[in-house]
Amino acid sequence: MRDLKPKSKIDFYLERMQHRGFTAEQVLEGTGLRIDRLDDPHGRPKPPQYRQIILNMLSLTGDPNLGISLGQEFKISDLGILGYAALSAPTLKASRELYDRYRDLNEQHVFASRNYIANGRWFSEIQDVHRLTDVLRFGIEEFVSQTIELASSLTNRPFPVLELHLTYPQPADVSRYIRRFNCPIYFNQPRNVVVFDINRLQDPISLANDEVFKLCARNCELLAAKNRDKTVLAESIRNYLMNNPGNFPTLDEMARQLKMGARTLRRRLVEEDMSYQQILDQTRQDLAVQYLKHTTLTPKEIGFLLGYSSVSNFRRAFKGWTGRTLSDMRGLEG
Repeated sequence: MRDLKPKSKIDFYLERMQHRGFTAEQVLEGTGLRIDRLDDPHGRPKPPQYRQIILNMLSLTGDPNLGISLGQEFKISDLGILGYAALSAPTLKASRELYDRYRDLNEQHVFASRNYIANGRWFSEIQDVHRLTDVLRFGIEEFVSQTIELASSLTNRPFPVLELHLTYPQPADVSRYIRRFNCPIYFNQPRNVVVFDINRLQDPISLANDEVFKLCARNCELLAAKNRDKTVLAESIRNYLMNNPGNFPTLDEMARQLKMGARTLRRRLVEEDMSYQQILDQTRQDLAVQYLKHTTLTPKEIGFLLGYSSVSNFRRAFKGWTGRTLSDMRGLEG
């Protein structure tokens, strides 16, 4: 049996790009990431670093549909113990629920997906939570292609997409879309939504085994707990905030999220020479700079995403963080 630890997203990209003749140094160029420190729990890649890696891969390969190819190349075994759990689940629904519960083991934090059921259909909305607009197309292509690949592998039968709604304009060449997704595709839509057949959630997994499923699920929980223990608390909080932009809980709310008391949270952060307010301010600053550099959002819209009730409060905070005005920052990066 292969290594039960799920393969990180970066490791997967490096492996697939190596198969295409590119080195890790080429893929990681401009990210500040070091190959020998990719397993360091304190140095997990941030969304801007993922963005740069995706841009590097697109540039190196010259393939505008690279996301489709990489999604198709992703295998159940790349998920480690999470993949074995999915393979032994009774149905596709149980497999998906388990994956959603432990998806952090696979370190996929650049784009989020929200699943919901309405009018007898299963919708998966892909959300660009970090406003990485220039790699959005890649992220969506990879997500949909990977979903098809994994669901087909689990059930040993084709897994169709019913509809695909995309916010970006229609590419000049849509032949890869037609071949891979084989469904009606609507571009320039208000949201990025994939529509699946809800009845397919009840599809049985071809290798279902209740005892193995329970064992693997328990091992997933143990691995998740081990990862939580290894991660510095301040970094855990920062990761939560970065992955849930627009949601900036109070210290008490964050303590409940982390399943500890507020006093314990405050004390443990002091032990790390950090305060909750410092983490909030640094995260807001990082997101603000990211939005200014890579989006056309207005200061009012950015302020709202960062939890400010007025744009003037946001302007003051940004000036205090960086010593620059919003227009200065956008002008320097433009």
